[in-house]
Amino acid sequence: MIETKIKLNQSQMKRDFDYLHANAETAFNEVKTTEYLAGELDNMGITYERFDHMTGLIATLGSGHPVIGMRADIDALKQHYQGKTGVFHSCGHDAHMTIVLAVARYFQENPQELSGTLKLIFQPAEETVTGAEKVIKSGKLGKLDYLYGLHVCPESEVADHQAEPIILDAATRTLWVTIKGRTAHAGKPQLGANVIDAFSEINQQLRQISLDTAEPYSVTATMFHAGESSNIVPDNGTFALDYRTRTNELMAVLQEKIFAILKGVEKDGIQITIDGNDFSPAAIPSEKAIANMKTAIVNVLGQSGLVEPVVTPGGDDFHFYAYDKAAKNSTMLGLGCGLKPGLHIPAMTFNHDAILAGARMMIDAVRVTK
Repeated sequence: MIETKIKLNQSQMKRDFDYLHANAETAFNEVKTTEYLAGELDNMGITYERFDHMTGLIATLGSGHPVIGMRADIDALKQHYQGKTGVFHSCGHDAHMTIVLAVARYFQENPQELSGTLKLIFQPAEETVTGAEKVIKSGKLGKLDYLYGLHVCPESEVADHQAEPIILDAATRTLWVTIKGRTAHAGKPQLGANVIDAFSEINQQLRQISLDTAEPYSVTATMFHAGESSNIVPDNGTFALDYRTRTNELMAVLQEKIFAILKGVEKDGIQITIDGNDFSPAAIPSEKAIANMKTAIVNVLGQSGLVEPVVTPGGDDFHFYAYDKAAKNSTMLGLGCGLKPGLHIPAMTFNHDAILAGARMMIDAVRVTK
């Protein structure tokens, strides 16, 4: 193992984590977070570029090829917990930022170990699955030969002192839909077009979707609202629909069926409008990037630390970089850290020692990339 050979400033890493953890900010509001990251990069003497109209930044070390990217998501979640509403790093992005800052320090102090260019992407708005595409569309990133990301994993997926070389995220999409009907007195429902009836028909048909595949998929109505009075047929309703597939190709097939169901309900005074959607593509495996991450995991944790990837129904906008062809090869380190009880839970805890191992693995993944 090479873990002890990668020297890290552990006291500085603790200061980084403590500040970032205590100053959690929501998507595109990560102002203090961005200022802190910029300040630390200034202290290191590392050049960086801010985005024009949003939070976050990209730091650059080295030159030439290969061009290697590393993404840290920087936003947190607004949640209600213990009777209070607050903003929490309940998805571990504070750890991710701490790790990537440690990577920056290491290669600034050991430039001879970096082959090519390293771009460190401190990306806003992962939780709203909108940040990655905005980074790509900003034009400030350019094309990457490799891109590495990471995420702390629940103990139920990856145990402490272990790691997986790719996180097999699903393709996920959420639709926000409005149903327009025609109001009427509840005593004469035949004169109206009841949006509740339309939603019931939609939901029933969605539950009957059957795809010719052994891969897992799901379609779930997650919100519905219609009506304000008990004796009036409602003429307006809204609902949200969450659907997930194992691959991007299967997502296209499932979505075609969903849209056909929505279109088919447009009759007898009912109109359907899709008001918005959030899409996050599935992981796009790269054998080269995965091989590099496997090497890094074994070098740091030993062979026993490398585990087979766990299929997850979760999503991450990290995969847009490959999906939009900004990165030729990419993968995410799944970092085991004893995380309980799960992600997106304000009370979640994890073994902070895993931050050190995670930084060493991300450093080594860069070192073995040629």
